[in-house]
Amino acid sequence: MSLDHSQVSLRSYRENEFERACAIREITSPEKIERFRDRFMLSGQWFDHYLHLAIEADGELVGDMQLRHCNFTMPDGALEMGLELAPEFRGKGIGTGALKAVSQYAFAQGHHRVEGSTANENIGMKRAFEKAGWKFEGILHNLFVEDGKPSDYYSYAITKFDRQ
Repeated sequence: MSLDHSQVSLRSYRENEFERACAIREITSPEKIERFRDRFMLSGQWFDHYLHLAIEADGELVGDMQLRHCNFTMPDGALEMGLELAPEFRGKGIGTGALKAVSQYAFAQGHHRVEGSTANENIGMKRAFEKAGWKFEGILHNLFVEDGKPSDYYSYAITKFDRQ
């Protein structure tokens, strides 16, 4: 079942959604839960260099969108994006809709570029980037190492100039 991309939106989290947000993000350790709580409580506002937003589809919380901007490592107007969907909502077009929504949100806020990446084996997310109009920019070799095994990530971006 595919979803109409226009039915996907970003919004601030509601206070009663904390446990669901932790489940979506697969946060289970007490330390990580407490660290996320601060960001969650300020959803919709920049905290440190993070902005967290809920991804909603058909009126239901289905994912988490993170925007990041580090003044020391990124130029003004550029953002990095992280997207997590609950497993039961993957493969339904929601990722594509969320990518379109985050670029529209960022551009409306005066930013000119949003970038993101995904694991090489995450075929669904790579397709979502392409369907949403993001451009493949390259491979981030051995970006993450888990259990001693390195993983390549595929980098994508969209700019407000791409939409002309």
